[in-house]
Amino acid sequence: MTRRPAALRLACGLCLLSAPALAADPPAATAASAPPADLRSPEQRDTRHSAYSLPQSTWALNVGALGIGGGDVFAKLGVAYGVGGGVQLELNLAHVGVGLMNFAAQWHFVDTRYFDLGAGLGFWYGHGDWFWIARGVTRDVVSKLDVIRVPIALTASAPLLRWLQLDLTVGYTYGEIFGEFGDEGSIFHDAQIGARQLTFRPGVRWFMSPRTSLDLSAHLPAYTSLPIELAGDTGETRYRKVPFSDSWSVEAALRSSLTPNVFGNLRLHYGNVANALYGASLYPSFELEIRL
Repeated sequence: MTRRPAALRLACGLCLLSAPALAADPPAATAASAPPADLRSPEQRDTRHSAYSLPQSTWALNVGALGIGGGDVFAKLGVAYGVGGGVQLELNLAHVGVGLMNFAAQWHFVDTRYFDLGAGLGFWYGHGDWFWIARGVTRDVVSKLDVIRVPIALTASAPLLRWLQLDLTVGYTYGEIFGEFGDEGSIFHDAQIGARQLTFRPGVRWFMSPRTSLDLSAHLPAYTSLPIELAGDTGETRYRKVPFSDSWSVEAALRSSLTPNVFGNLRLHYGNVANALYGASLYPSFELEIRL
């Protein structure tokens, strides 16, 4: 008779010991609640023509060619770093290698669920005598020139839906060309690198899958002026207004996440600037980005 109470007490004790383990939530449930990173996440979203910047302590290496923008024209070997507080700094080492210097900074200062604002400031300098990739007559003309370009921009991004984002950039570029050239012009002049320009750039991004997006944007200058005569006895510079038909361009870009930290970008440009740079109005460019 004494064995039954002892056995009963032992069974009750085992039940009490096992109860907390049964009531606890499984650890896997917490881990599963975190959404996987995609092209809209802070770690992977595109900082080009958008309000966004790199996350803090994140490095980005960009290798590309045949771009038409001031920051990636000709070639790009970019190094960017997320300083923190929404600030990103960038240097194009490829430009340094061909006699050009290109620095840029971005600041993502308004961050909400459906609306973001960012500002950008750059400095671009070209010394024609260092521009070794030019040949022949172009080399002779460019060697007499120095170019300064200072772009400033304000960009709004609106991720309205999981698969749709709208962007709008308002920018002004101050350009100056120092030196002498005649009627033959220069590659800096023809490509409008030394222009003073007020522009609007609307864009739309479709996130076709977590790893692929399509970006369509247009470069729409409201005002563009270029120097047409420099030096002389007076040292004055005259400017002429460039018609809209010679300064607008459009771009279609496909961005794909090859791995969580490697992104491929294939772009198609159309416009008079592409024709001045590469001899064709319709021209492709590419870029590979690695984030660390």
